[in-house]
Amino acid sequence: MTAAHDQLMTLHLKQHVEAHEPRENDPHYHLFEQAKARLKKQGLWKCIIDDDLCGGGAELHHSVIEFSEIGSTDSEKVAKALGLHFASDEDFQAWAESPGNLEVLCVNHHRTHYGIHVLPEPLWLAVRFKRDGAPAPAEFVPAKAVRAPRGSAGEARHDGPADAAVTSP
Repeated sequence: MTAAHDQLMTLHLKQHVEAHEPRENDPHYHLFEQAKARLKKQGLWKCIIDDDLCGGGAELHHSVIEFSEIGSTDSEKVAKALGLHFASDEDFQAWAESPGNLEVLCVNHHRTHYGIHVLPEPLWLAVRFKRDGAPAPAEFVPAKAVRAPRGSAGEARHDGPADAAVTSP
């Protein structure tokens, strides 16, 4: 049996974001605000994960198609994958700002070290469904916080061929 252990992994991503209006100027923003108001009225304005890693206030996350990617998304592919039908682009836009594409997450689970916006999906899902009290299966660690392994002060460590060396200060 392999003993429990932590391992560092280096991940560099380049995201292409199509030009889009700021949220407040988006013609469908009112649908987002309506969904938010309904969730609050129904007593659902709390992190859906609801575990010991929760922290920070509640935020509404676009769970299937990120807001900034809606304009470059093929609505027919989404419909096929999710068993939906969009009669028009307007139907798709309305769905994108509806509970079908929105979920309430706390700040920690949304955009910080345990968040869906910083962890690869397989690791995010492990965090999302972890047992209460179990250590977090993954968390984001900023590059400036990474140190060389103990016993290798000043030695470079490489996690893989594409990774840059990490040295201790």
